[in-house]
Amino acid sequence: MQIDNFFKENHLPLNGKTLVVAVSGGPDSLALLDLLYQIKRRYHFKLISAHLDHQLRPDSLEEEKVISAYCVNKGIQSVDGIWLQNLHPATGIEAAARKYRYNFLVKVMQQYQGDYLLTAHHMDDLLENILLKFIRSGNPNEMNSLRAVGKVQGMTLLRPLLSEKKEDLLLYDQKRQISYVIDKTNNEDDTLRNKLRHHVIPLLKKENKQVGQNALRFSEQVSLLTTIANKSFAQLQQPKPFLGIAYRLQTNALEGLSSDEKCAFWQNFIWRKWHERVNKNLANFTLIAYQGFFYLFNELPSLPIFQKVDVGQKFSFNNRKFLISLEPEKSQKLIGQFVAENQKQIRVGPIKPGAKLLLKNGNHTKSKKKFAQSSIPNILRPYCLTIYAGDKVVFIEKTYSNQLVSSNETNYFLYEDI
Repeated sequence: MQIDNFFKENHLPLNGKTLVVAVSGGPDSLALLDLLYQIKRRYHFKLISAHLDHQLRPDSLEEEKVISAYCVNKGIQSVDGIWLQNLHPATGIEAAARKYRYNFLVKVMQQYQGDYLLTAHHMDDLLENILLKFIRSGNPNEMNSLRAVGKVQGMTLLRPLLSEKKEDLLLYDQKRQISYVIDKTNNEDDTLRNKLRHHVIPLLKKENKQVGQNALRFSEQVSLLTTIANKSFAQLQQPKPFLGIAYRLQTNALEGLSSDEKCAFWQNFIWRKWHERVNKNLANFTLIAYQGFFYLFNELPSLPIFQKVDVGQKFSFNNRKFLISLEPEKSQKLIGQFVAENQKQIRVGPIKPGAKLLLKNGNHTKSKKKFAQSSIPNILRPYCLTIYAGDKVVFIEKTYSNQLVSSNETNYFLYEDI
């Protein structure tokens, strides 16, 4: 096995880099760690072993001992973490363990300024994943979630063993006399993955010994098609951040696309922004079409509260930083201007239900009418920063600025701190 070929083929430089390897103590991850150790001196990179004890089995400490012994013998730096049992959820343990593990690995990458995060997924894992996702969703992107080069929370994630068979990795460990721990829970039929591994995949290999290579070919072809789709979507107008909680896009930007193509556009956008694979229902994301705009958002934050703020002092609203100033601030992003009686403190918060706004002719209009004219849907209106002078609304972000101005009022500037 020439693991440096993987880096050459994918144009990934090794010299002077820091590689963090996710090591479980099993045969696959220790084979990967050893393969990298063999070329470490040649390419002068730093190698770090990262192991998380999930505390899901009584013998999990044995894994840490095996990894530690190997790393001490080879002079490899090792980092250990633990997922305490009181943090384990009652349901969805497999997904929760995966999330906790990757969060731990990302923290190690950040702590040691890692360039590449590597996992030991191999060809058999790839085949299992394709079948598993085919059964659960049939979404090609989910079926192709194990890619040779990817991203996790902005970090470069590499899987250099996807073209290697499990049996070949076991042979490698045997030849190199590498000790490892076998996870006995893999022998049970309590999960769908294990059922596929024990019963379905052996039948498929019996029918065609090249089924693993076919899985790899499928993955490569889907990656190619995804790259082509990404380039096509990138040529379209892109959604812009809105109020710090959503993304907004004019509906005519997707004019001419079929409903399936529009759905694929949003799936692609969610993947790029949140690194989440979603089905046609967009999972936990909400997509609204309102008054000529699409609005996309995930879980909305708690509704903002009313507060008094000092003029000239920064303040927070809905996890965004703002500044109300009497003078222009060239270094800040101008959100808008309003006039009010000269005062040191101003009250800000969400819009009050049924609030009325003063027009230039002296009449009043309901705030909901102005929101509709500004194409802002009802669910997002409380997150628009609203400024009050006494009980009178003098400014609503992206919606309204007071129009009836008297001579004794002062001009204010509203900035967002970015």
